[in-house]
Amino acid sequence: MKTNIVVMSGVCRLEVRASERESFTEFHVTARIEGAARAGEAAEDLFRQVAAVLVERRIQPIQEKLYGLANARTEVMKRRDTIYRQRGLDRTMPVTWIQGTPLQGCDFAGLQIWGVASRDGEPCVTTVENPATGRGRVWRGRGFRMLHVPSVRGTKPGGVRDTGPVAQAAEMFVNAGTALETHGMNYTNVVRTWIYVARLLEWYGDLNRVRTAYYRQVGFGAPGGLAFPASTGIMGRCEDEECLMDVLAVQNEKPSSVVATPILRSPRQDSSFNYGSAFSRGMSLEIEGRRTVHISGTASINAAGASTYVGDAEHQSLDTLMSIAAILEEQGGGLRNITSATLFCKDRAAWEAWERATRLLQLPPIPKLCVIADVCRHDLLVEMEAVAVI
Repeated sequence: MKTNIVVMSGVCRLEVRASERESFTEFHVTARIEGAARAGEAAEDLFRQVAAVLVERRIQPIQEKLYGLANARTEVMKRRDTIYRQRGLDRTMPVTWIQGTPLQGCDFAGLQIWGVASRDGEPCVTTVENPATGRGRVWRGRGFRMLHVPSVRGTKPGGVRDTGPVAQAAEMFVNAGTALETHGMNYTNVVRTWIYVARLLEWYGDLNRVRTAYYRQVGFGAPGGLAFPASTGIMGRCEDEECLMDVLAVQNEKPSSVVATPILRSPRQDSSFNYGSAFSRGMSLEIEGRRTVHISGTASINAAGASTYVGDAEHQSLDTLMSIAAILEEQGGGLRNITSATLFCKDRAAWEAWERATRLLQLPPIPKLCVIADVCRHDLLVEMEAVAVI
């Protein structure tokens, strides 16, 4: 059974999608600012709503991600800390802050939380530490562990950061592997990554080469071997690093407690590795009879790997949605099953084109955050990543 909740208060729109399983309920919370407001005041309204939902539904967050401008970060995080403390929430939860230009007249765009509530009411998600990357979150379910490691950077021991982007990228993957090993996993347990690059269009090709080399070293991509994790590679940063990433890994402690199935291609798009990008189109995680499908960053690219509808944001928007829908249809669902999404637009005109196209077609509402960011090619105007429960 799925439950959808939409709440509007002040300038904040809160959407909660809940999906029940036998031993837990999975939650995706999307809270976004709609309209012009000061970042601190908007954050106050937003976190009060979010905290109320977390407390009422006993949600234990696994991942919390915030988007906004750098100048809003301190004030937003201050409001978050104060409100979470007042409501007795776990303030050890690590947060991923991504600098993404909002589209609604506020320097803070909003947040996304993915979490669970155990049916027996017992704690099942805890904060863990490791020397390579800091805090992460572990979800212990029936016969499995899921580890989310946020904001992994390309720093050397002692926190020293290489000046070059390629060196930082290489160290970033090494640090992710070290963090996983600290918690009894390795990189072959990774099912999903989110990679943020400050100067994406300047060295995306180099990033792909670094990633492919590391993946070959750990065992991904070999003929008959492990398929690549799902991934998003998009413009973004937290501070002054060249790149950072979030990592999600799964380890079964009992056979087939979680069935992770990579989605290598879809009816509309072939393998991304054909044009040099080492990621799967998506990853299906089947737990207790239902699937959570993580769809990688998807843009207007055809089966041959070429950009389509160059210069036409409306048609690129529709092409992107059709490619996502094609993946979900093969999984037995559709756009209506999306529980969380992030839309990246090259500029405001591209965002307006997306909104216009989806409105005219009366597509089902998708709980999403929208930010301005470069996509991986100069001629691509929009990209969307999504999570769906089927």
